[in-house]
Amino acid sequence: MVKKKRTSLTQADQNSRQTGKFLLFAMLGTLLVLGVRFSYVAITKDVNGHHLDQATQQLYQSQNVDLAKRGTIYDAVGNPLAENATAYTVVAVLDKRQVDANGHKAYVAKQDDVVVSQKLAQLLGGKATDYHQILQRGRKHELSQVQFGSRGSRLTNETYRKVKAAKIPGITFVTGPARFYPNGVYASNLIGLVAAVDDKKTGLTVLKGQTGIEAGWNKQLSGRNGFKSNAIDTASEPQKKQTTTKNGYDIYTTLNANLQSTLEKQVGDLDSKMAPKSVIAVVMDTKTGAIVAETQRPSFDSATGKAPGDFWSNELSQSAYEPGSVMKGVTLAAAIDTNHWDGDSFYRSGKLKVGDQTVNDWNAGQGWGTITYEEGLAKSSNVAMALTEQKIGSSTWHDYLQRFRFLKSTQSGLPNEATGSMQFRYPIEQVSTAFGQAISVTPLQMIQAYSAIAGDGHLIQPHVISKVVDPNTQKVVYEAKTKKVGQPIKQATAKATRKALEGVVYSDKGFGQAYAIPGYRTSGKSGTAQISTAQGYSAPGDSKNEIHSWIGMAPSDHPRYLTYVVVKQPQKDVGNVSKNMAQVFVSVMKQALQMSADDTKVVVSKQQEVKMPTIVKEARQRAEQDVKAARLDPVVMGDGDKVVSQYPAGGQSTLAGQRAFINTNDQIRVPNMHGWSKNDALIWARLANIKLIVKGSGFIATQSVTAGTNIEDGIHELTVELKQPKIKQ
Repeated sequence: MVKKKRTSLTQADQNSRQTGKFLLFAMLGTLLVLGVRFSYVAITKDVNGHHLDQATQQLYQSQNVDLAKRGTIYDAVGNPLAENATAYTVVAVLDKRQVDANGHKAYVAKQDDVVVSQKLAQLLGGKATDYHQILQRGRKHELSQVQFGSRGSRLTNETYRKVKAAKIPGITFVTGPARFYPNGVYASNLIGLVAAVDDKKTGLTVLKGQTGIEAGWNKQLSGRNGFKSNAIDTASEPQKKQTTTKNGYDIYTTLNANLQSTLEKQVGDLDSKMAPKSVIAVVMDTKTGAIVAETQRPSFDSATGKAPGDFWSNELSQSAYEPGSVMKGVTLAAAIDTNHWDGDSFYRSGKLKVGDQTVNDWNAGQGWGTITYEEGLAKSSNVAMALTEQKIGSSTWHDYLQRFRFLKSTQSGLPNEATGSMQFRYPIEQVSTAFGQAISVTPLQMIQAYSAIAGDGHLIQPHVISKVVDPNTQKVVYEAKTKKVGQPIKQATAKATRKALEGVVYSDKGFGQAYAIPGYRTSGKSGTAQISTAQGYSAPGDSKNEIHSWIGMAPSDHPRYLTYVVVKQPQKDVGNVSKNMAQVFVSVMKQALQMSADDTKVVVSKQQEVKMPTIVKEARQRAEQDVKAARLDPVVMGDGDKVVSQYPAGGQSTLAGQRAFINTNDQIRVPNMHGWSKNDALIWARLANIKLIVKGSGFIATQSVTAGTNIEDGIHELTVELKQPKIKQ
């Protein structure tokens, strides 16, 4: 019995030992695996593809980064076209732990989801069920807060104010950087747009140019972020790495506010009358190459980012098309320059055989019988230009196309500039380029080519930037100068070409009589191009499928300005194409020529220039005194004790006598805006969080809300009507 019992204990002891060994080895194995894993993480700083050192560094830096301010874009004399603002995004808090300072719930209770969704739908638009679904999904996934997509993002000041005033429990806002475009549809495709993107280095949201000047000069506008404190290296050692913030450069365009406003109205009217696929108009200073006004339709409202369809391209630089008969002015210049133009000699119009192909005049090849080349130019005869190209010679004509810098970038600095294309292998293609077919160009290339005709034979490079200013030092880091990029023709040739093109306007046989500017001798050339497709060209005379254009300059003897208007495929009022385009051309050119005998640029002396004092947080009365002392006209907004915001910004240069806005944000009353500029009214409305509706152009003549009305009495919008001042003749 004893022996048997002892055997049983020995067996139990063995089992216990085996179990102990198993547990020991398992523990050692686990420690070995963990040790290897910890060593791997310590060495590589990687966990499932996530770099811990980068994440730590990014978190550290994002908490200490000092974001650079994006530069402001101005017109030629300092009116802002694009500036910084704050974007508001609606957030619904779902975390039940959130309470306000008084202990009241600061979250959306589940039983309130339906009511909250209905209120948001009323304020932001859309269906209440969509908001309700977002709230439900947030609760299902135990999220602490949710956002509501595009409807709840980047709110206008008016919408933000309405949502905030509704005081919906649990509804709050997060802010982010945004861009404010005070003028709406105003050279929008040229100025461009930005988008809010995530900076991979800091994890913060920044603004990046997507189109137009915003994209082309994004690097200069963006500046350089700084860091206010030390950085931490991968060994967790403190390391001083302080970088000073450098705000983005301010960019001054060449746009003239008065001409731009006129051009916007005229092109808008043409677009409404004719419903074209697109229309663009550009005005250039022929002496400097500065583009003083430019717009297009379709366009978009820069303030809202809304555009018709997906039409976002900049027609000025990105759209290459067959220019049609406008090219005949260049052919004429080449012919005069090579002594192959005799306007008094005769030719047979109508049709011309070129190899086994036929060139037809635009009236279905009927022509006008035997006429002079001068009359052929006035009537825009294709046959006249084809014969002229043959006299010049295809090789020499090709050389002139290169000398006029077609098929090359104008180096405008605008993104994705097109260079055009050309077919020049066969004789029919070679003669076709002489009347604007078989070659595609951009408006920028065409106005650059015509600058040689408008001047002394030199090509003047078009430009849209007048200067770039470093706001950190107030130094001008770049200033545009007139740049000659070639001389395709002699000065005498340019003069003779302008004289010949006067016949298009003033000859009783010409088709450009509508483009005559009262009081100014005018030169120019019309153009009508059939649309090129894979199946061939559109039928002659089918105005709805043609590109209509006019390029003109004045005064003809010494042109000061040049305007180019292009209307693609108008669908209405096609019988009045020339009349409608002439309305655009004559209106803006007459205003430009009357505006100044020398230049559109405003010359500011040091005595006229003053700096706006920094008055934020100052007492209202003291701030008003400081502004007056700076020789500015103070506009006090509200009865508050302290200044909440100001315009212009402290330290910004402006002209003496200009309005300076002092906003106390309390009991703001509508001022008497009679005689104000559109820009001043837009600034006041933005500071007051009021929607401004602008009608007309010029200066404010009437306003919809009586001066002295408190905006807290339910005033959410203000309509002003502008009128042009009468000019004494």
